[in-house]
Amino acid sequence: MKYPGKLKTLILSAALAAAGSIPLLAFDNTNILVEEAVNHIYQQRYKQAHQALKQAYEQSPRHPGVHFNLGRLFELTGNFDEALKEYRLAASLDTSMVAARRGIARCSVELKRIKAYNAQTEAQTQAPTAAPVVKYEPPQSAAPARIITQQPTQTPVQAPVQPRPTLPTQTARVVTQPATPALPPMQPTNRISTQDLKLPPLPLRATAQASRPAGEQRAETLLDSGKTDEAIAALENILQNNPDSPRAHFLLGKALSLKGDLFASIKHLEECLRVDDKFYDAYYLLGRNYSRVNLLEDAIKNYQIYYVVKPQASVALEMARIYETMGSPEKAKEYYARANAMNPGNPNLQMRLSESAGNLANDLYLRGNHAFTTNKFEEAANLFSQALATGNLLESSRRDAVRKLEVARFKIREEEEKQRPAREGFTATRGNFAGTNLQYWQLNDINFKTRFTGPITVEWRGYIARKITRHGRDFLLMIKELSQDELDAMSRERNDYRLNSHFNNQPTFLLATRRGGFPPFAREGQMITFNGTTDWKFYDIINDLGQLVRMPSFEFISAYPD
Repeated sequence: MKYPGKLKTLILSAALAAAGSIPLLAFDNTNILVEEAVNHIYQQRYKQAHQALKQAYEQSPRHPGVHFNLGRLFELTGNFDEALKEYRLAASLDTSMVAARRGIARCSVELKRIKAYNAQTEAQTQAPTAAPVVKYEPPQSAAPARIITQQPTQTPVQAPVQPRPTLPTQTARVVTQPATPALPPMQPTNRISTQDLKLPPLPLRATAQASRPAGEQRAETLLDSGKTDEAIAALENILQNNPDSPRAHFLLGKALSLKGDLFASIKHLEECLRVDDKFYDAYYLLGRNYSRVNLLEDAIKNYQIYYVVKPQASVALEMARIYETMGSPEKAKEYYARANAMNPGNPNLQMRLSESAGNLANDLYLRGNHAFTTNKFEEAANLFSQALATGNLLESSRRDAVRKLEVARFKIREEEEKQRPAREGFTATRGNFAGTNLQYWQLNDINFKTRFTGPITVEWRGYIARKITRHGRDFLLMIKELSQDELDAMSRERNDYRLNSHFNNQPTFLLATRRGGFPPFAREGQMITFNGTTDWKFYDIINDLGQLVRMPSFEFISAYPD
């Protein structure tokens, strides 16, 4: 069965590690994005500020700084309703944010002023207009007759005196006195509309509830009332018409989980996350379902993603139990401690934490025993020390761990003394035997040999092709790693560590020592760097074809593995 959201789950699990639950791989730059948005807001680059805040919101939807600066952006662009919501969210996420509370006060006052202005404008628009009163004034000798029209309920406003033109004939003139003007409109600003900003939706329960389709609300109501079969039928019908509805997939996965059809539930929950990878409730339900079908690693991955966003004691407790089942007492103890910190004083959690600490100590003790019996004394000493540090070992196990810890430390010191020449090898060897480092082709150069009156020391790196024991001595058949100068001198393009059956493919040589004198890491197929001395001795060995082959030899001094 394919799980479409598995890859996406793994990717998101790395991105949310910055919170401390998952070893990090991802970098959370929310604070950097918020600072960038603040700079854009000061420069009145509102669209760039919107882009930065949108990206920050997608990474950290519960970050108070993101919501506060969204509120500032809304307020500066004239959308006081949304600004008030964002300021309230910021204040609820960080109760010490005084600036958010001031923003709430400013937006509340502004919304009241706008509401009062709209109410007054609407009342004036809808008020009936009374009939004007017409008075007739007979014309004077030097001026034409005029008709004065008065509004019955308003005081006339004195209009500025204009020069009256002289008319050829005396005619009546109608003068209309203007009414008292209403409040002046707000000054236009260069604010960007909310539709242009297209900011992400607010994570409010009411907003989410209002945006749900009626069919999904009805299916959820059926599911909450225990009518699982009817809810499944309704959700399947919804998905036929809209196969990319994340909430419909989530509700169907929840209903199938209640029915016990866990794999079908997992399929729909993964589909929900494929459509919307921030539907965090689906991660929790996936973790629970994977745990019930014993896919514990998948369960942990989904629980971790949910826990980073919504840390809860119940989720930490479930993760601790899964880690116990997986045989990871260290992780189990860590998550029991987290659950206990979120819900202090819970006697059940205290008991589980104590049991987990005891299991961890016992696990460390058993692993230390295994390392001790396989002669891995450094590992054994480390594990025994950790087990004793917990203070939760039984008395008999504690005494045994103390005894074996002392033995392991003695063995470590003994091994250090044996390997001291190898660790100090090159410095000591160079000081004692001088520092001439031969090239491979010089081993057969008699002119070079005659320049020395005694053996000289080399520092070479080579590949162990065979291990041979002859005449009470151990020999390593080596193939040297050639330097670039040696490759050029020997007309070779690259190093080749394949040994032919004739044993005559240069640069082969022998490394000799007493029986058992080579360190344990000097095994066939390994690369080592060694110090050795040569006085141009040669040994005859038998190759894979039964033929004698003469090879130069070095006396082993020290080495270390690569």
